[in-house]
Amino acid sequence: MVAIANSGPADGRLFMQRAATGWFVVTLIGQLLFLAYITGFYGPPVLRGTLADWSKYRDLIDGYVAGDTMGNLQFGIHILMAAILTFGGVLQLWPALRNRVRAFHRWNGRVFVLAALVASIGGLWLVWVRGSRLGVASSSGITLNAALILIFVGFAWQAARRRDFATHRRWAVRAFLAVSGVWFLRVGLMAFGLIATGLLGLPKELSMSFFAVWSFGSYLVPLAVFQLYLGAEAGTARARYVMGGSLAGLTLLMAVGIAGASLVMWYPSLKASGLFG
Repeated sequence: MVAIANSGPADGRLFMQRAATGWFVVTLIGQLLFLAYITGFYGPPVLRGTLADWSKYRDLIDGYVAGDTMGNLQFGIHILMAAILTFGGVLQLWPALRNRVRAFHRWNGRVFVLAALVASIGGLWLVWVRGSRLGVASSSGITLNAALILIFVGFAWQAARRRDFATHRRWAVRAFLAVSGVWFLRVGLMAFGLIATGLLGLPKELSMSFFAVWSFGSYLVPLAVFQLYLGAEAGTARARYVMGGSLAGLTLLMAVGIAGASLVMWYPSLKASGLFG
């Protein structure tokens, strides 16, 4: 979102831009923590040739399956693409890099597109061929997510070829938000668990219902917020102040989810892998 925010007079633009910058900084931190988890947990077993270590701890299903060479290979490729997309996607949104190192932005964009295609198609294969899924809601959510990634990447690529960079940036942000669905899924689940069932004391059974809903919301909600952000940019000062305040609140919720995911999901998996002894 910060990638397309515009400076302006005291009519709410600066406030909204600062809120978007805050969102970007928190997202950057969260994505880097997720990247550390991906590389720290899944990378060493590949180097050691002990892929069964993927089963020591996981926040997903069917990472390693004994005897399933093709499935394990595809999963490994999927994880590699996730690492590339996590790091490369944030760099694509960084205005300073885009404006000052344009050659890097173009080549990183090409790598992002390729990784998004491989990850989306591979994810569909893992769900529908290998059977790595938790239920109808999860598999349907992953399928729609993959379809949207392919659509957004296609539109972003076409706009770039036309040198319509304003349109390209909008589709690129949508592609990033869709690709980050796996990250938003974990962050959102942890935020819900800490606030709804932890702080507010709501029944833990609600977590499964939330998971079913958030299997779609993990990417549809960020996409909807981005669409509202675009509308506020072209709207009134009041709309921009409301959008800025809403984005700041959502960023705070995201920070809670990042902290929870880091402490409950990612750090324990790294510890189980032996990275911290």
